[in-house]
Amino acid sequence: MATRDTLADPTNFGNKPGDGPLRVGGQPAPQSMIRKGEDRPDTRSVRSEGQMPELEVCRDLWGGKTRLTLAGQTYLPQAPGEDAKNYSARLMRSAFFNAFRRTVEGLSGLVFRNDPKMGDDVPDQIVTHWENIDMAGTHGDVFTRELLEDDLTAGHAAILVDFPDTGGMQSAGAEITEIRPYWVPIKKENIMSWRTESEGGANVLTQVVIREIGMAPVGEFGEAADVVYRVIKRGPPNEDGSRVTWQLLRVAKNNVVIEEAAGAYSNQDEIPLAEIISAGRESMFVSTPPLIDLAYLNIAHYQNWSDYMWSAHKTNVPFIFGSGMKEVRDSNGNVTPLIIGANTFVSSDNPDADMKYVSHDGASLGETKALLDDLKADMGALGLSMLSPQKRTAETAEAKRLDKSTSDSALSVTARGLQDGIENAMQFHANYLRVETGGSIEINRDFEGLMTEAPVMTAFAGLVGVGFPPRLVLNQLQAGGRISDDADLDALELEWLAGMAGVDDAAAMMPDA
Repeated sequence: MATRDTLADPTNFGNKPGDGPLRVGGQPAPQSMIRKGEDRPDTRSVRSEGQMPELEVCRDLWGGKTRLTLAGQTYLPQAPGEDAKNYSARLMRSAFFNAFRRTVEGLSGLVFRNDPKMGDDVPDQIVTHWENIDMAGTHGDVFTRELLEDDLTAGHAAILVDFPDTGGMQSAGAEITEIRPYWVPIKKENIMSWRTESEGGANVLTQVVIREIGMAPVGEFGEAADVVYRVIKRGPPNEDGSRVTWQLLRVAKNNVVIEEAAGAYSNQDEIPLAEIISAGRESMFVSTPPLIDLAYLNIAHYQNWSDYMWSAHKTNVPFIFGSGMKEVRDSNGNVTPLIIGANTFVSSDNPDADMKYVSHDGASLGETKALLDDLKADMGALGLSMLSPQKRTAETAEAKRLDKSTSDSALSVTARGLQDGIENAMQFHANYLRVETGGSIEINRDFEGLMTEAPVMTAFAGLVGVGFPPRLVLNQLQAGGRISDDADLDALELEWLAGMAGVDDAAAMMPDA
């Protein structure tokens, strides 16, 4: 059955991401209006609900300045005594340095510096389908990289391996021209609830509810978001041997649940939903965004940057103070303010009259700028910590080499979770095709020796943007055992700044493989 696009709700239906399925007047609905545990597919589980606040922060940061501006006081509080007009002006003037998104994209770039490699055991059909894995023109490599970025942002993602039903709904944005499996990316917030059972010592998914959002035509030219819920269940085999069934349910305005379609996933012993996990995984579909600490630092940087820019604006725009000047009043007796400009002249018959410019001395700007630099450096350190395992004290050189071979960085763990998820999806794909195995794929997890590659060093600097301190990069890599303790960091830094001249010399300073 074809699945509609499971993107984040473009209209939010009056909801902020994470506030749950129901809002009244822009505020969370009273608990009495939310029927937890009843037969409502739009009910978000407690485990899912608990993850939404952190997820909302990460989604908003990914959205950038526009999304933060729309969020208003959520991320940029109005100062005590600050009126609405001045706050609005400060909000619009505030710049946002998106270290969070740059870090996600930079880390993803390090993983995908090498394209995924399919094994020789991958069936020819899957190799062919990889060129258009979602039946919407997306190459498998691109699809996989987008999954990794979502995984690093949210903490986990998923792939629903679906199969078209030409007699039912068509996939959003794609014309079904071939009856074959295709992949649908599932975002964390669209997994509403799930149930598991223990089988043979393993947790097996027996039910999952996925929110699907499409666009429905309205009138001659308009359109509106259209939400349905896909309920997938795993039970005993039916007459044709299928044990995985699906329903498409809609919740009407009167809270009546309507079934729009139903069917079965053929030749699947398990629910064909492959989880993509990160280093922040806690349990099935439960995770902490691996860069959440960076996200909160990014918000602090945004707030302090707003203070800095507002103070700089006040410093750069002095005001005029006058004493002994005669007031000018209009016909209603109201004081008319003086208009000062290049072509105006102000006079007074008071010999003691005086006018002068008054400006902020800007003494605090230097301290605020130093704080911003510190926050930027801290954000860089958190981003780079994804590349380094914890360093133990008093290690021998041999112990360090053993540690690097047995201890993975957070990015390596996440890349491995991506690889496992893709291979699971390939197996579901193969089941539809009635092929024994989906084969294997290799996602790059080797981040050793990165300092010997000029393009990768540039990528490191791009983790948090232009001007990222090279010495901080080197210090973090050395702390994580990526550069030997006796390496000449001064020389490496000079090579960086010189455009990576002398790469061979830098490589000689790396620990032995």
